[in-house]
This record gives sequence, C-alpha cells and structure tokens, in this order.
Amino acid sequence: MDLKYRHKNLSDYAYKKIKTLILNDILKNGEKIVQEKMAKKLGISKIPIIQALTILQNERLIEYYPRRGFFVRELTYKEFIEILDIRRILESLAIKKIIENLNEQIKSKLLEFLDGFELYNKTKKYKKYYDLDKKFHYYLIEASNNSYLININDTFNILLLCYTKGFKTDINISIEHHRKIIDAILNKETEKAINLIKEHTEHKKESHLIEANKTNSR
Repeated sequence: MDLKYRHKNLSDYAYKKIKTLILNDILKNGEKIVQEKMAKKLGISKIPIIQALTILQNERLIEYYPRRGFFVRELTYKEFIEILDIRRILESLAIKKIIENLNEQIKSKLLEFLDGFELYNKTKKYKKYYDLDKKFHYYLIEASNNSYLININDTFNILLLCYTKGFKTDINISIEHHRKIIDAILNKETEKAINLIKEHTEHKKESHLIEANKTNSR
C-alpha cells in the first residue's frame, strides 16, 4: 500500500475518533491531548495523530500552546453566542429552501419528528427527546438540499458545538418552539418560521447566560 495513502487513511481515522471523544465530552474542556497516549489508545503511530490534531485545531475544537502541547478548547460565552448567530442564519436559509420545495416526503418527516417530540415528552424520556432534537435540526439543514449550507455546518461544527458546548433548553419551552416551527413550515409561513427560529436561538442565549452566571457564582 502507498505510504502516503496509508497515512491519510490513518489520519482520517484519528481525526474522527478524537473529534468524537471531544464532542461526546469524553475529552473535557481544557484537557491536554497527550499524543503518545492517544496513539497507543488508537493503535497507530504519532504521525497521523499530529495530522488529525492539526485539522481539529483548524476547526477550533482544540488549541496548541508552544512547549505545552494540544488542549481541548473551551468556548467563551462570546464564542457560543457567535455560533448561535451563525446557526440562526443557516437554519433560516434552510427553512426558506424547505418551504420553497415542500413536498409530501418532507411533510411526513416533519410530522414524524413532531410525533416523536410529543411521545418522548409525555413519557418523560428526556434523553431520547434531546437526541431527536439534534436529529431535527440536522434534518432542517440537510432538507434544504443546499450543498454549500450543509458543508458550512459540517466544516465548522455549528450544530455540534451548540449541543455539546451549550446548555439544553427547558423541555416545555423546547417542545412548544418545535410545534410552532413545524406548523409554520407546513403552512408555508416563511417569515413566521424564520422569526420562530430566531426566538428559539435567542432563548438558548439567555439560558446559556443564566447557567454560566450560576457556575461563576459558585
């Protein structure tokens, strides 16, 4: 096998594995990523690990300090707000495109999400509710059928960072927002749906600030 090709495959493997560890909060904010230990853990050499860490640094998931090494980045409140602003813009555009191309398949999928939200809320299966919440917002981006919009979300980890580095919205408020957003899309009320997405993200900003203040006051 070509050595360059093998290194590329291994660096892709390392990139995906380390990224998953970060986004699942197994590698904590501020934690040092020791290259030797990570290489041993993944069963590969240090070269693909360094290549993977460089990509993750470019994605702003980790940061490098000379003579100290690579560390998992901790988002500031300002950065989290900036990400939410980008998320609102992406989802607003996605909803506009969805409504323009609304068909029975999309309608059925949105109603399926709504049924799931109602069921998990009623049965108090909150983990399943928040897992479905993630899938719903990813679906909005994917259903836009705009390849550049999808690529921006994936490249800069917009939705992932919102979920893994932020705080969950109160479930009663969340489900009410989702009901209204889905209803507006199904009724092709573009402006209303976009305003509801704005309301949804603004509430996340407020929730994050409240929780951050609680943490700082302890």
